[in-house]
Amino acid sequence: MERFPFADGFHDADDALHCGGIPVADIAADCGTPLYLYNLDAIAARYRSYEDAFTEVEHLTCYAVKANASLAVLRALARAGSGFDVNSRGELYRALRAGADPSRVTMTGVGKTRQDIDDGLAAGILLFNAESVEECVRIDEVARNRGVVATVVLRINPDVDAHTHPYIATGLAEHKFGLSAADAEAAIARIASLEHVRLAGFGMHLGSMLFDAGPWVEGVRTLLAFIERVRPSLRHPVTHLNIGGGIGVPYGDAPVDFGPGALVAAIAPLLPRGVRLLSEPGRFLVANAGVLLARAEYIKRNNQRSFLILDAGMNDLIRPALYEAYHEIRPVQLHPGRAIVPYDVVGPVCESGDTFAVQRRMQEVREGELVAIFSAGAYGSSMSSTYNSRPLAAEAVLENGAWRLARARQTLEQLTENEHPAQE
Repeated sequence: MERFPFADGFHDADDALHCGGIPVADIAADCGTPLYLYNLDAIAARYRSYEDAFTEVEHLTCYAVKANASLAVLRALARAGSGFDVNSRGELYRALRAGADPSRVTMTGVGKTRQDIDDGLAAGILLFNAESVEECVRIDEVARNRGVVATVVLRINPDVDAHTHPYIATGLAEHKFGLSAADAEAAIARIASLEHVRLAGFGMHLGSMLFDAGPWVEGVRTLLAFIERVRPSLRHPVTHLNIGGGIGVPYGDAPVDFGPGALVAAIAPLLPRGVRLLSEPGRFLVANAGVLLARAEYIKRNNQRSFLILDAGMNDLIRPALYEAYHEIRPVQLHPGRAIVPYDVVGPVCESGDTFAVQRRMQEVREGELVAIFSAGAYGSSMSSTYNSRPLAAEAVLENGAWRLARARQTLEQLTENEHPAQE
């Protein structure tokens, strides 16, 4: 039995890919393709290992819902005890439907609408991660209308280079997130004067796919130095410190030797007593516990290249097109004796960018056979679209050793059910 560093809860047995103990080909036969398949048992185990790393620190894990907002995934994490970080009223709605405890929910985002804020207050969420003075003023107005006081953690942009892809870096001065330390320091008196906002702490988020504690150490030191400078101007004690998320995961064969244990060991000595640490893992909990199953529609040879054309496209999984992201790809069923050949692995969408891999070497695939795209549990389904009027893929999950359908495939009728064409 072969296991992979990039696949939590998936393994090879008898040359066939299994999820838990079930051949994924059997699940695809019932559900069709494209199909997202998540191992919820692996996600729950990953969450528990993450929590164990923070045992000695007063801490709340708030899963970043944006990574994978499937109700089945959210419910599994809620049952495991996780809190949630949401970016919109829609994500809040999903988290609550999945059983989230609102007192363990935070709301993030640079563009919160009044409705986002009002929904958060109505639900009784723990706090808002505020990104600007203007947002704090808006939160104060909405909270005043409700006759409540909103708890806020102000996001500071520490100007720390996390050395990651520019689209997923968020902690440099030129990024839209948070306030510079200088701007925040100048604004503290204004924020502290708001009667319906309780400024309870400060936070940061450096970006994603980080494999070194160094940026976090630098960022935490920046935050703590800032807090000491502004403490005389604060009306309330600092009770929360948010370090964001961003721990990287393997998307290929190479295992990653950095994880939450190493992060906690590096930052715990810096943390003051009496402050609750918040963190927001997303990708780390779910990425490697999901695969996208697709079927080979055609094997096309052109200009001395072989194109493996799948029934899944960039509308189903946009990461390769958007980030030039690497995903491991291989046939679901291996066949001893077949040749290893290079493929351009592509989808059916009318874009040259609809490409999952270029000249990727793998065992020969034949028309109609299944292919697995690994590490698809994060930012796959949650970023998918109906481009080319392609229905959203189905989702299946394995939980307690058994599989079930978690989201039915969108029908053609559902594609247009909310549209209202002009009357003739």
